[in-house]
Amino acid sequence: MVDQQILKLFEEVLSKTRARKIAWHPTAEESTYMAAIGGEFTLSVSAWASAFVPDGQRYALVLEDKAGGQLARITDSDEGIRVDDLREMFETARRKALRTDEKIGDVLEVLSRL
Repeated sequence: MVDQQILKLFEEVLSKTRARKIAWHPTAEESTYMAAIGGEFTLSVSAWASAFVPDGQRYALVLEDKAGGQLARITDSDEGIRVDDLREMFETARRKALRTDEKIGDVLEVLSRL
């Protein structure tokens, strides 16, 4: 059975991530990115290798309270959650956290002067 509240949470985070409205930041773990939400909660999105899925990657979105208590963990194993959407969320958060678009723009500017 689909947990409608979890599905709504995921859809909201995905929508806000796509719109670049969530300030994702790098963490000490190379494949995990975090964002503070309202001063009371944190979101993290992560990827890890798995031999049990077609592309070899699994993804998770985790919501925690300010005490570090895990309120929700969302993966593609949850009904209604698509792995493509989780992958997109992870990649968009990664690009935002690492300022990839800005850095590529800088490289393109330097290359245009060569």
